[in-house]
Amino acid sequence: MRFQSKTGEISETQYAPIRLPSDFPVSGVDVNIRGEIPPIPPHIHDCFELGYCYSGEGLFLVEDKILPFRAGDAAIINHREVHVMVSSPGGKTNWSFLNLDPAALLAGYVTEREERLETASFCGNRFPNVISEAEYPELVQPVREIIETRVREPAGFSSEIRSLVWLLLVRLHRAFHFETQSSPPPGVSRLMPALHHIARHIDRPVEIPRLAALCSTSESNFRKLFHRSFGCAPKVYLGRMRLKSAAVMLETGSLPVLEIALRCGYQSLSNFNRQFHACYGISPSAFRAAHKS
Repeated sequence: MRFQSKTGEISETQYAPIRLPSDFPVSGVDVNIRGEIPPIPPHIHDCFELGYCYSGEGLFLVEDKILPFRAGDAAIINHREVHVMVSSPGGKTNWSFLNLDPAALLAGYVTEREERLETASFCGNRFPNVISEAEYPELVQPVREIIETRVREPAGFSSEIRSLVWLLLVRLHRAFHFETQSSPPPGVSRLMPALHHIARHIDRPVEIPRLAALCSTSESNFRKLFHRSFGCAPKVYLGRMRLKSAAVMLETGSLPVLEIALRCGYQSLSNFNRQFHACYGISPSAFRAAHKS
């Protein structure tokens, strides 16, 4: 989907279909080293995507979700959700990704009536997409093994990957079994150019007219669409993103608190401390000390 802004600039949410081999529908591994400016715009695939983070930290934007990540986390992205990943300001991340079609991969190995072949429910507000190694090691381990087995391709690797994918599906259904799964809010895809811009300029002032122009709509309509999709004003969403990014940097890095505040768009340490305490109920320094201990 492409959006022509009033300034003439093209912003887009890319539909990025993946051609998978019919006999073994698993892509090669994409080793992706990214800075804070994403090399690709928000996009959506036509198949399942798995990723593993080897280093760095940052945020995944998946539809209306702001999901912090750090080294050791896995990503599981459905074919139904627009997404983009950004590193923390000033940092770099090292991810490996691959795409696959689980149902086609396991056809003939698992009965077609098996409910755990279903993957459409792994989306929406109740599914986290970014899987923490500390919280779900039993999910992160098979994701990493699938990726690394695809890279090495040892003898019998196709059978090994099939078994790992089946193990992952069984464990995903056990961990995230929802009677009814919530759908992404309407209108989020149209707002993705604005979310992409916010993510790329988290350390700078963000003007609402600029965001509205990127989405090819008026400022008043943009505010209505944004509140309808996210339940808050654009500035509130930006504040949440800045604080989540700061929390990841405090937890995983060693930069001074003032440097983190500046990288996340705060002009003074006192304002950052006040906003952080209001969100997390603790000062940035105490938050870092608690997680380091």
